[in-house]
Amino acid sequence: MIGVLYSILDIASVNMAEYLEREHGFEEIDEGSACASSRKACIVKTSRPLLELDELDKYNFELIYFLSKHSSAKGIAAFTTHPTGNWTDETKLGGKPYELSYSAPLEMLGILREFKKANNYGIEISYEATHHGPLLKTPSLFVEVGGNKETVSNKEYAKVTGEAVYNLIYNDGVEFSKVVIGIGSTHYPTKFSELALNKGYAFAHMMPKHAIEGNGDNLFMLEQAVKRTKNDVEIAVIDWKSLNSETRAKVISKLNELGIDYERV
Repeated sequence: MIGVLYSILDIASVNMAEYLEREHGFEEIDEGSACASSRKACIVKTSRPLLELDELDKYNFELIYFLSKHSSAKGIAAFTTHPTGNWTDETKLGGKPYELSYSAPLEMLGILREFKKANNYGIEISYEATHHGPLLKTPSLFVEVGGNKETVSNKEYAKVTGEAVYNLIYNDGVEFSKVVIGIGSTHYPTKFSELALNKGYAFAHMMPKHAIEGNGDNLFMLEQAVKRTKNDVEIAVIDWKSLNSETRAKVISKLNELGIDYERV
């Protein structure tokens, strides 16, 4: 059973859920209830922020999609997807210090492809680096639209995100070239998104530059990035120029320790 979570506190989340219920007949249950066993997926409604739902492992879902608004400090409209977890001791957006959830790299790759296929609006399409809660063992991913008030509340954009989730749930699998982790770049890792869309790289966790530099020695987190994923990680991809030479050397040393090869991009 696949869970699709939405919060009544989030208009984009509500719009996506309503689309799936109206157009595709998804069953909705309240948080704490049980889904019908005959269903492949069901929608779970909550009155709490999605970032706080650390107890969702109790549902025994095989996978969880979080329907969510996207927030952007610059107000840039975008369709995004990302895994959850905290690279540092900062937990103001849920989760726990230095803990990553289990990622869903093939599904995130599939979501990016669905966004690209349906995006007739000129909106940005991007991964986001791993960030915020909830902390889960169940593989999960956030599927988002937003960036500004108009985009968050737009029902046509909600249709694109809802349809992307539906297609991923009922497809025959996602074709990919390799499963990787990403190291370096910004919160919106452009090069990683391009590798996904152009070469089929399925990114699991992505550790941005700002999470590495200036945060002490937290490269031990790379072991979690490799292990906490729905699909086995083959290599790491390093945004080479985004990191200084000292940081690159430390990253490569840790990858060697883990027995993980790397590619430069």
